[in-house]
Amino acid sequence: MRKALLVLPILPFCLLACAPREAEAPAPGTPEPLRVPVRVVTAERGVLEREARASATLQAERDSLVAAGASGRVVRTLPPGSRVRAGEGVVFLDPAPFQEALAQARLALVQAEANLERARNELSGSRTVLLAQLQAAKTQLEAAEQRFREGQALLQVGALAPLDLKALEAQYLQAKSAYENAQEALARLERGEDIRLLELQVEAARLQVQQAERNLRESVVRAPFAGEVAEVFAREGEILGAGGQAFRLATADRLLAKVFLPPEEAARLTPGTPFLLRQNGREVGASLLRRTDLPGQARLVEVVLRPEGPLIPGPAEVRYRERVAEGFLLPAGAVRAEEGQAVVYEVEGERARRVPVRLLAQEGGRVVVEGLGEGALVVHPVPEGLREGDPVEVVR
Repeated sequence: MRKALLVLPILPFCLLACAPREAEAPAPGTPEPLRVPVRVVTAERGVLEREARASATLQAERDSLVAAGASGRVVRTLPPGSRVRAGEGVVFLDPAPFQEALAQARLALVQAEANLERARNELSGSRTVLLAQLQAAKTQLEAAEQRFREGQALLQVGALAPLDLKALEAQYLQAKSAYENAQEALARLERGEDIRLLELQVEAARLQVQQAERNLRESVVRAPFAGEVAEVFAREGEILGAGGQAFRLATADRLLAKVFLPPEEAARLTPGTPFLLRQNGREVGASLLRRTDLPGQARLVEVVLRPEGPLIPGPAEVRYRERVAEGFLLPAGAVRAEEGQAVVYEVEGERARRVPVRLLAQEGGRVVVEGLGEGALVVHPVPEGLREGDPVEVVR
């Protein structure tokens, strides 16, 4: 009985010793972990561009080698550098031979027309004569045929000698031939073969006149469009043949810039791409006019630009903004390489969170990445020693 009484007072102490302890509060005066002051940038989608440069050649929008249309002796030319309007003469040939040829062609036309008119006038009278001749030949044929038939009957009864019958047969055949000739003459007149031949001669004479008039016009080699005479290949006193180069004409006030780029770069250009042409310290804007679909022998694509200001023919430099990549734009200092992977640090709550990203491109001090959320707060610049979960304080 005395042992049981001794156990009971000890049990409360054992229960207290075995009960779980509550979390101890920090001792008064213990400092909180230091927050790392950081600056942040907002992750926003955009396009990364870079300034590209290439060599360009400024050429006239229209540049033509003008040839002579007729052969002749050069009597006058305009000097190179002359400004001319469309249709204005540049090289002048001696017009005398062309004028003489035109006069002869016109005279031949008048003669051919006179022959045709005379033949038409004779046609009406000839028809009456031929009809009369045909009727007479028909009457003679009928009479000769009647005599020949009667002679055959007389020969059978012995009243006519065979030799006399032969004579009658010859007269019949002769009359028949005369009748057929008269028929053919009238038919030829009705067909108008002689008139048609004369009409063809008139047409040929008219073509000769047109040719002579064209040659006379070609005695002046004219500008096909308004521009500046760049070169003159004919000299006074020389014979310039038909088809020979007379002069070169160019539009000096309207130039085009030609650039040759790799196909992949040319494919990224659009009509909205801004271009800048630089020549002898002068800069003017330009716009995309056209580009070829297939590369040339050098595996380059021809890109043609239209300048928006005055320049001169010759070499120039073209600058333009080239699209590199699209994604989240960040400063290059916001991305670090850790364990062979590109990472950035986002501010989530009040702590730094390490986020792996995919680096798409880098140009200058900017990068394009994928793997972030729109509007994420990315630490930039990244302080040395910043780690996952470190408490941070955004300094604005």
